[in-house]
Amino acid sequence: MTDTNLPVSKQCAYCQQYKPLSEFRRRTGKRSKGQSRRGACRDCRKIRGGTPASGLPEKPAPAVSAASAAAKKSAPAGHASAGAAVRQAAEAVSASRAAQHPASAVRQTAKAAPGGGAVQHGPKTAQPKTQPHSRPRPRAGEQRRKPPVTGWPKPDPEDYSALIPSYKGMILMRGHSDKGRRWHQEIDLKLAVTLVREHAAVVVNRRTIRRLYSNKDFRRLILTRDNYTCYFCGLYGDTIDHLLPRAKGGHTTPDNCVCACNLCNQTKADKDVEEFMRR
Repeated sequence: MTDTNLPVSKQCAYCQQYKPLSEFRRRTGKRSKGQSRRGACRDCRKIRGGTPASGLPEKPAPAVSAASAAAKKSAPAGHASAGAAVRQAAEAVSASRAAQHPASAVRQTAKAAPGGGAVQHGPKTAQPKTQPHSRPRPRAGEQRRKPPVTGWPKPDPEDYSALIPSYKGMILMRGHSDKGRRWHQEIDLKLAVTLVREHAAVVVNRRTIRRLYSNKDFRRLILTRDNYTCYFCGLYGDTIDHLLPRAKGGHTTPDNCVCACNLCNQTKADKDVEEFMRR
């Protein structure tokens, strides 16, 4: 069939009458064509209360119209009697809705209950909600109580006797680099005690110490403290030398480092101070 011979009417699937295509609904979907229509006409859809082709059950007749019609017939003349008839019609409508949907009727009864309390239904009883336990607020002029201290108390930053090593005999040392990046490493207890005693680190807790200076900060501290003066010859110095060499167990601490010139630093090397000064 071409587009020039399209049908102008269609037979209804329910009343079996031929009616124009405008009385039928269009079909939707990928396979539907431009002139395809559903099977029920407009009048049949109104009578059945829905679209039969969709497969849905028929809608029941609304109870509002019947109740309102009965109220209009039984209501006498007058404003007061008309109000009573309207109330009776509303009660009839609510009763019919409760019969169709019992769950909604229970919710409406719960809302209408005095005080907004819960309605008891079934073997379970509704219990009032309890608020979670909250800490009482302090009164005016009363100080807030501090929580009890649990575990070990925080040691003094310079009390190296409070350090307790791990089962490997190590203490965690942490610090920061010249660019501000954090680092940490494990050292033995003897070195940790030396660093804290010579004011190069502080005690954070019983198992951790913190290095106070980065490399640049430590160099600036020593040179500023000695006023850029060599400890051995008294000339201008811009390097750092260890009094007890690192090869013999010395550490980079403020008590073991001094400012030195480049010549004295290279000449001293790993010698002791007494041996270097006797030359």
